[in-house]
Order: sequence, then C-alpha cells, then structure tokens
Amino acid sequence: MTTPLAPAPFDLRRFSAGVGLLASLLGVGVGVYLTVLKFKMVYTPCLSPTGGCQFGSLTCGAALESSVSILFQLPISLWGSAFYLATAALSASLLVRRDSFQGTAAHVLLLFAGLGVFVSGALAAYTAFVLPSPCPYCLALYAVSGLLLWTAWTIRRPASARPITYGELLRERPAEFVHCIFVALLVFVCGAGVQSLAYHGLRNRVDAQLGCPAPKEPLPRAGIMFGAKDPAAIVAVFLDMSCSACRREFRMLATAVSARKFPVPVQLWVYHTPRQACDPDAFPQGYRKTHDQARNANACLAARAVECMEKLREGQGFWLIGGLFTLQDRLDPTAPLFTPELIGDRAADRGLDIDPDDAQNVLYRCIDTDTAVLDRITAHQRFAEGDGFKVPTVAIYRAIDGAPDPERNPLFADADTPLEVLGNYAAQQAAAEVAR
Repeated sequence: MTTPLAPAPFDLRRFSAGVGLLASLLGVGVGVYLTVLKFKMVYTPCLSPTGGCQFGSLTCGAALESSVSILFQLPISLWGSAFYLATAALSASLLVRRDSFQGTAAHVLLLFAGLGVFVSGALAAYTAFVLPSPCPYCLALYAVSGLLLWTAWTIRRPASARPITYGELLRERPAEFVHCIFVALLVFVCGAGVQSLAYHGLRNRVDAQLGCPAPKEPLPRAGIMFGAKDPAAIVAVFLDMSCSACRREFRMLATAVSARKFPVPVQLWVYHTPRQACDPDAFPQGYRKTHDQARNANACLAARAVECMEKLREGQGFWLIGGLFTLQDRLDPTAPLFTPELIGDRAADRGLDIDPDDAQNVLYRCIDTDTAVLDRITAHQRFAEGDGFKVPTVAIYRAIDGAPDPERNPLFADADTPLEVLGNYAAQQAAAEVAR
C-alpha cells in the first residue's frame, strides 16, 4: 500500500513574493495609464476625458494638473511606474529563488517599499490639504505601496529565524547587497528611459487639435467679458453652472486672468451652454446636449440670471457666476441646485438692490421676460451644439481690435488642460504668424 504524500507546507515568504509581484505589476499598469492621461491633457487636450477620469465625486484632473505632477519635465506617474517595475523585478527574483542575490534581495525590496510608502504618504498629505479632490488611481497606488511594504516585511522575516540586520548584511555580504541595488536601479532607469523616449517622442507626432470641434459659424458675441482692455488673445469658455468640472475651469481661468498669468494680455469671454434647451422653440428637434443633471438643477435659470445681472449692473455678471458656483457645495441633493430665492440672495450679495422675496423685483422680471437675454444664450448653445464640444470647452482666438480674428482658426482645449498649455495657445494666437 502506497503511503500518501504529505501536503507541502504553506510557504508564506513565497506567497508574499507572489503578492508583491502582482501588486508591483498593478502599480506599473496604473502608473502607465496616468502617464497616458497626462499626455492627453497636455498634447491632445480634446481627447482627454472630462476631469481626467471620473469615479463619482473623485477625479484625476486636479492631481494631473498640479505642480507636483511633473518631476524633471516628466510626469511623476512615469517615475512611479518605473519604480514599480523595479520592485516587480525584485519580487520576481524572490519568487523564483528564496535566497536571491545571496539573501540580499528581500532587504533591498524592503528599502524600496519603505521609500514607496514615504513618497505615497507625502503625496497623500498634499492631496488632502491642497487639492479639491483625490485622484482615484493615485489612491490605488497608495494602496499598492502599503501592500508592497507588507509583503517585503514578511519576506525579510523568516518564520523560524532571526532576520539579518542591515548592519550585518553590509559586513557579511556587501558585494551582493550593492549588486542587488545596482540591478534594481538599472531596471528603474531603463523603465523610466523607455517611457520618457515614448512620451517626448510622441508629442511631436500628434496633432494638438485632434478631436477638437470644427465650428462652421463665427463666434457669437459674449455678454460677459473679463480681463485686458486691449487683448492679444480671447479665451472663450463654454460653461454649464450645474457641472463641477465647469466650476474648476472657471475658477482656474478667472484666477489666471486676474493674476495675469497668461504670457500675453487676454480677455475671458463667458458663454452659457447649459445642458438643456433654455428656449425649447429654438430646438424643435431637441437639444443634443440635454442632460438630466442640468435640467434638475435649473441650469438655464442660472444662465439667464447671470446675463440679467450683467445687464442690470455691468461687470457684476462675471462675479455672480462665482457666487452661483458655490451653490454646488449645498448638501441637499433632493432640491434644485438653483432657485430664484438662492439666486436672488447671491445677486444681493453682489450689490444688486433687490428683495429676493419680491417676485416682481427687477432681476426676476428680466429672467422671466427679457427675450434678448434668452436669444443670446440660445446663440451660445447653437454654436456649441456641434461635434467635439464638451462641458466645459475652452477656445482661444487671436484678438484684433477686441474681437476674434476671422482669418485664424481657434485653438481648443478640454477640461483640466494645464494652464501652461493654455498660455502657449494664447501666445501662438497672439503671434504675427501661425506657428507651424
């Protein structure tokens, strides 16, 4: 009678090495994906998804646009994917051989994992205190770093023996320790190098206006303008005040124009493109951009209120937009985002002499009866109804005598396109000759 073979004992260290390899490969994939998103935001902005990526209230846009998203002129996600490629190589070596690099690979992996957790913690703190929204993919990388630290710690501590300290390792096996670090760094450098060649090599092979709108009609006149009196470029932004991406875009552009962060004098023109037909009769076939979010929020009411505010008090419509965007901070999802009373309160805060409780005040009468205001909003919606227009969209025109140059096509950008890119577009449009 044959004696059955005893099951092999569970090898926690090898299991941890396998988990570490899978976690590292996940980190590589997420890092590469974030690098692709960053590339699209900078070099093909019209192909970039609104907000960079969107998972509920979480978005990648703010993280990818922040100053810390670039390190040595390369996306920080590129360095991250190269780092996880190095930890994948170390984990794979430990999965194949328990005593890889004469037993020093586990110690090197723990050093790398500790560095990863430290960097992730610093970035998480920056996200929590500076950015308006955490990036869901970045959160995934933070989790990968934590899991990698656990696996590295488990591999370094054998179940039945005291782990070798780093001091003992340097005294007994210095050559193997240095060799292991060298190999890991070589994988890191090669990974970063290949990605950087692809990143910088492709930017000269793509058309920055790929996927952008191709308007067939001249840009209609905006009722709300802000910025330089004699602009070299006009920055047109198409907004729906019920969308959170529009709020971020408006805030970024308003701050940049106010602080003169553009390389040339610019004027910001605001276009109202709520995702509902403000004048249903003007769209007998239905408005293509209709969205329940805008309808439920009364986005057209907000657009008409802003145009009326500008008509009643010149220069204040622009500032009312900022006040209405703050209503997105309200915590009651069952109530409309914009109501006459809430709008009236914001208008009164901006110095309009009305009683928000009076249904016959001048602001409400304008909203209800001024056909010129409705016609202007309809003209904005018709212009932005074409293919390629998203919410929000930014178009930068060359300015001649305070108006868009009809002889030069605009340069378009999407939500969360970095300000540096928009500045470059403005400089190109302001130049005497079109850049080739």
